[in-house]
Amino acid sequence: MNETKPNSNSKAPQNSGDALMEFLKEDFFPKHGTKVIIALCIVAVGIFSVVQNLRSSSEKEVVMAEELGKGLSHVYAGKTDSALAAFENSIQSGSLNGLSLAKAALLAGNIHLQNNSYDNAEALYQQAISNASGVDIIASAAEHGLAVVAMEKQNYAEAISLLNAFVSRYGKRTGDLAKRYAKNEPVDKIPTVPDALWKLTLCHLEVGDKESAEQTAEKILKIYGDSQKAADASKLLATLEK
Repeated sequence: MNETKPNSNSKAPQNSGDALMEFLKEDFFPKHGTKVIIALCIVAVGIFSVVQNLRSSSEKEVVMAEELGKGLSHVYAGKTDSALAAFENSIQSGSLNGLSLAKAALLAGNIHLQNNSYDNAEALYQQAISNASGVDIIASAAEHGLAVVAMEKQNYAEAISLLNAFVSRYGKRTGDLAKRYAKNEPVDKIPTVPDALWKLTLCHLEVGDKESAEQTAEKILKIYGDSQKAADASKLLATLEK
């Protein structure tokens, strides 16, 4: 009986398109799905930790801090459903305004995103942005959330627009190593710009714009080579070059 010899290349991608799809399917998405918003939650919870340690200057601020504390206690206990109910009750009751309202809306939006409730998440992120009063760490987290919502809805053109605006607004680093070593390079006020650039790379791939995807990945390596996303960018570029 003649045995068919196995093809040594049967498991290898046959072209750059196959290699790219293999990378996205087998490597990227199982490990780095677009709904990974742990960083956003950490940022938001960190804000609250600071706020809880500050003394309120008025009775109204004390009341708002207590309202936020109701939801936070559930967040820390890992009870997201209870946390969401507490945040939304505080928002709907009108007991919050300004930054307190923005913080509650941000956290509630994150929970809705985790629950695949994209329309509710989008509305809450917009509310957070409207009330952030120029506080970058809150506004940026909500803006990042809006981009993730657009990606989950497969509205990649909108996601690209949102992410480009995000990077333009918050990405201050230049990649100039000489200035960095001399401590003269501008510093980003928020830590999520590399993640936004990586999501932007993925969006370009989704719409078939490999050239822009490659350029964005190269930007990650040049400017944010010390970030966790640099390894993903390097691997993707190697895949695109095949």
